[in-house]
Parts: sequence; C-alpha cells; structure tokens
Amino acid sequence: MIPPGTDLSYSWTQALNDLGQISPIVAVTGFFLLAIVTDLVLPRSRRGGAVAMVAVVGFAYSLGTVLYRWVYATGGYAYHRFATGDNFALFFELLFASLGILTVALSHSYLKRRGLLESEFHILVMAAVIGMMVLGSATSLVTVFLGLELLSISLYIMCGFARADFRSQEAAAKYLLVGGFASAFVLYGMALIYGGAGTTVIPDIAQRLGSSSSANPLILLGILLMGVGFAFKVSAAPFHMWTPDVYQGAPIPVTAFMSVGTKAAAFAMIVRVFAGGLPHLAPEWQTLLAFVAATSMVVGNLMAITQSSLKRLLAYSGVAQAGYVLIGVIAGGSDGLRAVLYYLFVYMFMNFGAFAVLTLLSGRDGDADSFADLEGLGRRNPVLAVAMTIFMLSLAGFPPSVGFFGKLFLFTAGVGAGYTWLVVVAVLMSVVSVFYYVKVLIPVWSPSPRVERVPASLSSAATIVLSGAASILLGLYPTTLLIAGQLGAGPINPP
Repeated sequence: MIPPGTDLSYSWTQALNDLGQISPIVAVTGFFLLAIVTDLVLPRSRRGGAVAMVAVVGFAYSLGTVLYRWVYATGGYAYHRFATGDNFALFFELLFASLGILTVALSHSYLKRRGLLESEFHILVMAAVIGMMVLGSATSLVTVFLGLELLSISLYIMCGFARADFRSQEAAAKYLLVGGFASAFVLYGMALIYGGAGTTVIPDIAQRLGSSSSANPLILLGILLMGVGFAFKVSAAPFHMWTPDVYQGAPIPVTAFMSVGTKAAAFAMIVRVFAGGLPHLAPEWQTLLAFVAATSMVVGNLMAITQSSLKRLLAYSGVAQAGYVLIGVIAGGSDGLRAVLYYLFVYMFMNFGAFAVLTLLSGRDGDADSFADLEGLGRRNPVLAVAMTIFMLSLAGFPPSVGFFGKLFLFTAGVGAGYTWLVVVAVLMSVVSVFYYVKVLIPVWSPSPRVERVPASLSSAATIVLSGAASILLGLYPTTLLIAGQLGAGPINPP
C-alpha cells in the first residue's frame, strides 16, 4: 500500500529511472515475450532450438545489464519504493540469470531424448526466473508476494511437465497443494504485519516497528506465520515434507533448477523481509529460524543416509544445506550476509552439477534415480565420474572445494554472533553427511561389467565442466567471489 501523502506525479525521467533500476528484470521479460511470439510463428520442428536460443540470449543480455549497473550505475528505489536495483538485488539477478543459462543448456538434449515439448519448457524457465528476480529486488510485501506466486505457478507446471509420467503428475499435484498452503501462511503473516505497521513497504516497516513491538501479539503471530511459509519455500525442516516426493517425481532438469533457484529466491525473500523489515525484532525471528536450522540439519542429514533414490538423497541433502545457510541469516551483519551470498552462489554450481550428471544418465523411458545407474561411470565416461566426485566432495565440505569455504564462512559468522551451539550441531551433521556423499561415489568408481558409453551433448558437457571448474576454482580463490558478496551484502534498504 502506498503511504498517505506520497507524491504520485510521474515524469518521463522517473519512468526511465524506475526502468533502469529493474532493467535486468525488464530484459528477461522482453525476451520472454519474444520467446512466446517465436513459439507461435515458427513451425513445430524449429521451435525448440529457436526458443532455447532466445532464452539464452535473454539471460545473457540480462547478465550484461547486471554487470553494467554494478559498475556504472547507482542502486535506488523504483515505483514508489516497491522495488530496488541495489547491489543485493543485482547479486541475485546475476545468480538467477546464470542459473537460467545453465538450465536451458542442460535441458535441451534431455527434452529431445524424453520427447517432451521444448519451447514451452524454456518459456516456463524464463517466467520462473523473472519471479526469482522480482523476489530479489522487492522492497514491498506486495511485490514479494507477486514474485513468489509467479515463481511458484511456473514451477507447478514444470513439475508436471512429463505428462505421460504418473510420478511427474503426482509431484505437480503435491507441490501445488503444499505450495498453496505455504503461500497462504505467508500472505496471512504479511497481512498481520501490515495491520501492525500500517504499510507494506519494507523500509517503512523497519522504521515503524521498534523493539517495543515484541509485545504486540499481532506482530509476533505475523512473524511466526511468515517464518512457517518461508521455511516451506526454502525446504527447511520440519516443513520439508513435500521436497523428497517433488524432487523424485519432477523431470531432472526441473529438479536441478528448483533445488538451486527456489532456495536462493526464498533466502532473498527471508533476508529482505526479516533483516530488512524487522531488524528491531531480530531476537524473535532469530529464535524461530534457529529452531528451523537445527531441525533441518539433523533431519536432512539423518534421512539422507537411508535413501536408495538419488533424487531423494539430494532432496534431503538440500534440506540440510538450507539449515547451514540459515546460520548466516541468523548471524546477520555484513559477515553473515556475505557468507549467505557466497554459499548460495557456489551452491548453484555444486548442486546443479550433481543433478546435471544424473540428467545425462537418463534415458528415453525415465530418469536415472538409483545407485545402479552410476555403476562403472568411471569407465563409461571418466569426465562425468570426475565431475560427480567434485560435486559430492564439495557438498560434503572437503577442502579446497567451494563447499568447504562456504561452510567455513557460515560457521565463522555463526560463532561470531554467539550461536556457537548451532555451529556445533552443524559441524557434527557435516561429519554425518560425509557418509552418504561418499556412498554416492562408491558405484561411480567400482568395477562394473557395464561398458556402454554415456553420450553428452556439447551444451550439457559444457554445463558440467563449467560447474566442476567453478566448484574448484572458486574454492582455490574464494576471495574473488567474496568481494562480490561483500558488495551485495551492503545495506538491505537503500538510502
């Protein structure tokens, strides 16, 4: 809601400034519309490749816009403080545009192999990325909810994209029901915060709600409801029940995209709303998130040990990883936020890369989802075997991978903020996680009579090689990305 007394007069200068602040989102939106037109006018035989090219060019153009604004432009508010183009938003737009390129490159050959509609898939990916970018740049509860729903609706459809596969339809139905349930929690919590603060603009909420608001039951209930809804979206325990089933049933490129993008967008939302809008009520939401973090790490790691499905194993791994990232959110400050941004960015490479390897192992009849599918991979395709080893060791936190430095930064920020007990839980659970990550590698390098090669298209191979290289190089030189994280970890609310 626009605050009373706001000047609603609008000039061309303001319009151009507003468009400039959200130009990365505008770029993807423009190419999204172009992709729809391309799909309508071209013959079916040429649609898939053409729309994929439009999507990649759109994401690349958005990426260039992000880099240009990061170097030459100044971030500020847009559209009566409903959005912003600050460094925090630019960091997530950089992440989401990169993820979009990786997803399109990976899914091109998979969709052809499975006989799925390609152009529609890439259009849905673009729509989901737009929703993610909106979440990263939102500075109003209204804008947050719009971005959340655009992202969620796109993912509901993508999860059920394999229309002839019962498991895919089941995953879409479960995600739709649970996602709607979570959205209701978020919306009701936002309504209560609006009722207590009298505005939906996040910086204004921070000004109007002081520490004395901790005695207001309306505000406390709003924090609780939003926290529950956010935990659903980020796949954090004990609100993670949908994650293993949806990850297992959805097509693997969708699972790979969701496992990184949804988590990063949800954390952008959490930081904006809680750290940016409710800083004076930090003890209340930090207590809630600390409980969720500890539960996620314990449940995620212990449940992953018992899994025989690779998708479900990585789903529970994602639940545990959400707990690690929450440590940085709880710690707050520049150190905590910088650690969160670093880990979310490198998580894109190591987790997406693991799913990318499984994508290449998938056949015409279904996805690779068992340990038997990995048997003899070291002989069948040594490059994929080495890449899978890098991804698993990175997720486990072995030095000098990005996973090691990511956890180091998160745990250091947690100790510095006084949450030593939470870091102790995280370290113990990290040790437990080594078991199931190494368990994945046993069939990869075990002797096997299987000799058939695992083919890889140029785009898929490039995606995996790039992810593997980033998982190593960004660990050997972590300061490179940490500097970008430092820039993105500036004030959540622009001046």
